Amino acid sequence: MMDTQMPQHSTDEGSLSAMPEIPQSAILAGLTPAQAEAAVHDGAILVLAGAGTGKTRTLTSAVAWRIAQHGIAPNRILAVTFTNKAAGEMTGRIRAMLAGQPVPGWIGTFHGLAARQLRIEPEVAGLRGGFEILDADDSRRMIRRTAAAMHAGGHEDAGDAGRDQQSLKILCNRIGKFKDNLISPEEAPGSIEAMIAQANAAGMSVDAPGLRLTGQIYFEYQRRLRDANAADFGDLLLWPTLAMQHDEAYRVRWAARWDCLLADEYQDVNRAQYRWLRLLGADHGRVFAVGDDDQSVFGFRGSDLAYIRSFSRDFPHAVQVRLEENFRSTGHILAAANAVIALDTKRLGKTLRATKVLGDRVEVVGFRDAEAEAHGVVAEIKRRSSEGLAWEDMAILYRSNALSRSFEEALMRACVPYVLVGDVGFWQRATIKDALALLRLAVSPDDRQSDEAFRRVSNTPARGLGPKALRIIEAEADWRAVSLLRAVETAPLTPKVRSGALAFADAIRAAGSTALTLADQLSLLLDRSGYRAMLRESQAEDIEGKLENLQELLTLAGSFHGPRDLLDHASLASAAPGEGSGGRVQLMTLHKSKGLEFVHALLPAWDTGTFPSAYSGSDFDEERRLAYVALTRGMQRVTVTHCAFRRGFVQPSGFIADIPEEHRVTGWLREQRHASFVRQGPQRFLDDVDALELLRRF
Repeated sequence: MMDTQMPQHSTDEGSLSAMPEIPQSAILAGLTPAQAEAAVHDGAILVLAGAGTGKTRTLTSAVAWRIAQHGIAPNRILAVTFTNKAAGEMTGRIRAMLAGQPVPGWIGTFHGLAARQLRIEPEVAGLRGGFEILDADDSRRMIRRTAAAMHAGGHEDAGDAGRDQQSLKILCNRIGKFKDNLISPEEAPGSIEAMIAQANAAGMSVDAPGLRLTGQIYFEYQRRLRDANAADFGDLLLWPTLAMQHDEAYRVRWAARWDCLLADEYQDVNRAQYRWLRLLGADHGRVFAVGDDDQSVFGFRGSDLAYIRSFSRDFPHAVQVRLEENFRSTGHILAAANAVIALDTKRLGKTLRATKVLGDRVEVVGFRDAEAEAHGVVAEIKRRSSEGLAWEDMAILYRSNALSRSFEEALMRACVPYVLVGDVGFWQRATIKDALALLRLAVSPDDRQSDEAFRRVSNTPARGLGPKALRIIEAEADWRAVSLLRAVETAPLTPKVRSGALAFADAIRAAGSTALTLADQLSLLLDRSGYRAMLRESQAEDIEGKLENLQELLTLAGSFHGPRDLLDHASLASAAPGEGSGGRVQLMTLHKSKGLEFVHALLPAWDTGTFPSAYSGSDFDEERRLAYVALTRGMQRVTVTHCAFRRGFVQPSGFIADIPEEHRVTGWLREQRHASFVRQGPQRFLDDVDALELLRRF
C-alpha cells in the first residue's frame, strides 16, 4: 500500500505564525546587492555564480528568506546539492540564520533525497519496504555473479565480461550510464541498436557486441536486484524519475509536497538529476538554481552543460542574476581567468570583479623538461615556506594524475611534507603495478620470487587463468618446485586455457631475452601481453589517465640503467605520503581542486598535448573551462609552468597566450623584482637565487 502522507521529520515544524519574526536585515546582512536580489526573488531564478562569489551564502540566505519572509513552512522546501558535506554545511548555515528555528528536512544530495522518495513508495521500482541499498562494491560483485551465471547458461561472452577487473569495470560503467540516462533494462536493447546505427552512420568505431552483451546482463542483473529486494546507486534516481515521467498522478503527488526547490551546482547535473528536479518543479515553477557554466568540467561523468544553458527555456518566466564580485582572488589573477574563459563563445557570460587588491601578476615559468620543472616548482615551494607561508596553503594542481610522479619524487627528495588528495601515489596505481609486474616476470621468469607478479597479471587481459586454473598451476609449481610461469608448461590445463597461458609465457620470455633499452623492453611487454591493447579498447572513463600513466613510466624508464634499478626504486618510493592535508603541500588533479582555494596555486604542465589534453575524447571547450577553474583556485599567487620537452618536444599551451601580457610575467616574480632592483641601483641581485636556477639562466 502506497504511503501518500507527508514525510515525518525529527524536528517539530510547528506553525509559522508561532515563530518569532526574524528581521530581513538578519538574513541579508553582509550580502552584496546581487546576492540579495537573488536571495529574495520569488519564482524561477538562475543564479550564475562565478568562482569565489559566495554562492553557498546566497543559496542559504534564499532558503532562510523563503521561510522567514515568504511564509513557506520548512517542510515545504527541498534543497539539493551533490555531496553530503555540502548538504551539512547548508543545513548548518540555515539553522544559524533562523536562530534555532526548524530548518527544512529535505536538504541533501540528489541520490539521498531520491532514496527517501523511493523508501516511501518502493513499488515504483518493483521493490518491497525495507529494501537494501548496495554500495559500489556490492553492486560490482552482483554484476560479476550475473555475468558468470549467464556464461554457465550458454552466453559464452558473458564469462569474459565479468572475469577480469578491466572488463568488469567497463560493464559496471555502462550499466551505470544507462541508469543515469533513464534507460531501463527493457528499453536498453532498443537504445543500444540506435547507438550502434548512429555510430556506424557517422563512421565511428563502436563495440557493438560488448554493448549488446551489456544490455543482456543489465536485464538479468536488474531481475536479480529485485529478487533480492535491493537497489543500487543508479536505481535511486532512475525509478522515481521514470515513475514521474510515466505516471502523472504519482508526479503530481510528489510535486505537491514542496512549494519551492533549490539546487546547487546546477551546471553539473546529468539527465536523471535534471529530469527529477524538472518534474518536481513543473507545476509551481519556483526553482532556485545556482551554478556556473564556466565551471562545468565533469562532462566525462555524464554532466550536461546544456541544462544550465537552457534554464530560461525550461522556465520562460525565470530571471537571471549574475554574481560577479569575487572575494577570493586578486585582480591580476581574475583578469587572467576572465581573458581565458571569454574565448568560449557559447557561455552565458559574466565577468569576475576583484574585491581584493590588484596583487601579483600570474607567473609563467618555462623549463627544459619535466624533471627540471618538478625541481623548480619544489624549490619555489621551499622558498615560500621559508618566508612563512604554511605548507597547506600551497598546492600543485595538474591536468591528469600521471603528472604527479615527478613532483612526488622531488618533494620526497626535498623532505617537503605533501599529501595526494583523492588519489594514490604514482607507484601505487594499479596500471603502474601491473606494468612493473610484467617487468618483474620478464627479469626472473624461472624464479619463485616472481610468483606474486604472475598472480597479478597472468589473467589481465583475460586469458582463462582464473582462480581454478591458477590453483592447478600452483599445485604443479609446488610439486615440481618451479616458478608459476615455468609450471604453465606442464600443468594439466584444458587445451584452450593452456594455449592462452603458453602464449603469455612465450611473450614474457621473448621480451626478457631481447637486448633492448629498458623503456623498449617495457613497451614490448605491454604490447605482447595484450595489456596496452586492452586499455586502448576500453571504454572506461579513466582510460586516458591510465595510458598517460604508462607513458610516464616508459619515459621514466629511460633514466635507469636496468630493470632492477627501476624495480628497487619503485619499491622504495611506494610508501604512502600520509593522510590529511594539515601541514602538507597538497597535490591533486584540476578536477579535484574545484571548489577549493589556496594562497599559492602552482599549475604545471601547461604545454601542448598535456593541457589541453590530446586525448581524442577531450572536449576543447571543457578544457578551457578547466583552465578557468585552475586559475581561480589561487588567492594571492598563481604560477603556471611548462616544458620544452615532455615525451617529445612541445610548445607552451595556447591557454597561456590567452592571458593578456599585462596580467602575466615570464619567469619567477622574484627574478623580475631583483632585475628591477638592479636597474634602480646597486642592490644585491643573487641573494635568493639558488645555484641551479642561476645555472639555467646561462
